[in-house]
Amino acid sequence: MGQPWQKIPPGGLSPAGLFLLLAGMFNGFCGLQAQSDSLLILPEVLIRRQQAERNGYAIWRADSLPVNGVLSLSERLFWDNFVDIRPNAPGTLATASIRGAGPKRSPVLWNGLPLQSAMHGVVDLALIPIWPGDRVEVRYGGQSAAQSSGSMGGSVILESQTLRQEAGFLGSAAAAAGSWGRVENMLSSGYAGENVAVEIRASWQRSNNDFLYRNITQIGKPLVRQANNFGEKWDIQQHSQWVINRKNRLKSAFWSQRAFREIPPTMTQVPIETWQRDRATRAVVTWDKQQRTNSLWQTRVAWLDEGIYYYLYGKTDSSRARTALLSSEYSTTLRQQFFFKTGLNAQQQWANADGYADSTRWYGQARLAAYATGERRFKSGRLSLMLRQEWAQEQGVPFTWSAGGQFRLGSGQLHFHLSRNFNLPTFNDRFWNFYGRPGLKAERGYSSELGWKYQNEIFSGEVSVFQILMDNWIDWQPGTDGIFRPYNLKKVWSRGVAWSGAWHWRLGRWQGRFSGRYQYVKATNVSVYTAEQGVLNKQLAYTPNHTGAIGVHVRRGSFTGAYLHQFTGPRFATTDNLEILRGFQTGNLILRFGFAGLSKKLTGLTLGVRVENAWNTPYQALLYRPMPGRGWRVECSYTW
Repeated sequence: MGQPWQKIPPGGLSPAGLFLLLAGMFNGFCGLQAQSDSLLILPEVLIRRQQAERNGYAIWRADSLPVNGVLSLSERLFWDNFVDIRPNAPGTLATASIRGAGPKRSPVLWNGLPLQSAMHGVVDLALIPIWPGDRVEVRYGGQSAAQSSGSMGGSVILESQTLRQEAGFLGSAAAAAGSWGRVENMLSSGYAGENVAVEIRASWQRSNNDFLYRNITQIGKPLVRQANNFGEKWDIQQHSQWVINRKNRLKSAFWSQRAFREIPPTMTQVPIETWQRDRATRAVVTWDKQQRTNSLWQTRVAWLDEGIYYYLYGKTDSSRARTALLSSEYSTTLRQQFFFKTGLNAQQQWANADGYADSTRWYGQARLAAYATGERRFKSGRLSLMLRQEWAQEQGVPFTWSAGGQFRLGSGQLHFHLSRNFNLPTFNDRFWNFYGRPGLKAERGYSSELGWKYQNEIFSGEVSVFQILMDNWIDWQPGTDGIFRPYNLKKVWSRGVAWSGAWHWRLGRWQGRFSGRYQYVKATNVSVYTAEQGVLNKQLAYTPNHTGAIGVHVRRGSFTGAYLHQFTGPRFATTDNLEILRGFQTGNLILRFGFAGLSKKLTGLTLGVRVENAWNTPYQALLYRPMPGRGWRVECSYTW
């Protein structure tokens, strides 16, 4: 088959070319004045705006880990969260389901931009990098009033870290190697001053992923080496900010990504040459205008362009999607008690695929949304209301809203929310040749949550009960002719309880934290609108009832370490619940040592070791798709 990396589309960069390009881009920017970014002291109205959108929701924020390289979002959430991550294989398609809502209803937002594909509505978390210092947040519960279509179970928020005000020249470089031919490189450079800042960062990853596994479908359960599982990916991101004057600030972010991944066979398949190329370009420019000390205009323009090229049986099928987005909103704070925000959002989406009825045509849809948010603060807490009305070309969209609040209760804080949500059919649902159904209805539903949180200097804990109701659930199912088509199949009810806690401790020069979390979810079909048999009141496929995690973080001087252990309970592999996939547990050990305390010359140099699946657990996240056993990774980084 030749070298798989040679199949990357023309214009793809080699690792050396990637870093030469990075260096050249940075040299071109160094003529600018210095910068500051999101870590500047921002006007209070910006902070209040963020709080209003989070009000009443249970929120998980990722702690920093002793990792200097780039993690994938799927790895970070799989190790230490309630989010149900479903990887097909290492580095290949990984989707997320939040509180039983499914991958199409659990969006990911990067610096405010929705990353859901207009073609299929899913986000591939394996392709999303997390850089050291990036902020990762999971908000649980429906959020259509704040984020539009798709956010019915919750959302993942990813914000890029940028340079400190007047930080001067900064940079870092890292290299890593690991099991199964894994090689990684990372480089970032930036300059920040009083008014202007710019940062450019790039990463490159490659792995053979030819691990051994025991094939339980063959006689004798022999050890087999995974085939056709090579992957390579590179990313370039650029972030900048220009503080024009006291009232005006301009920010931009750019992200270009290219990936090539072979698609491994299942345990029951014979290996064949199958691969997928992904490419994406995303750009956003934001203008903040401070009207007064208590009000702000924010205008945003964005462009997203993605392509998928899938090879099977000697044929390559292509799919393309583009999104243009324009939004403008005004927010103000009155007497430190009332916050108000209103805005308009317009976007145009296009998609083109070989599988559509007309493969030469770009199918399009225009969307327009008007929204408003109000928040009232009290001495004991706050209460907020969000309203949103959207219009989508050739489709009906419901009026959505969200009400939430949090108030002191006893020695802790009570939080609650109630919201109406929706999810529009995707382009694939509507326009796939012969099988698409343009008349599909939008999914609609409600989300509610009630929780209580306690926190002091030593211990913090939170318990929540929740439910999500989703009607007109869209799924692809076989018709009377045996051919799969999308239908508004059923009504789904997901409900459950979640608990989390953390204990901070100190012992001499050692300090650390013990943490734990547990979630129970029952997500069932409570009504069925087609002739599909045997699914009523059954648990959704691949949605575990029980998930949990424990974590240990320690620090002493320049040494930091973490052990993260996760548990996923049994899941049903079919909608009729007749086939069960057993539960599994995995542990990950991460260690890092810095040399700053040994020598001034070595300040900025760190070494890291990671042991993944430390207990060598054989497991499958999806039926007959094996995951690797124990693996290792070593890294070296230098920061200046």
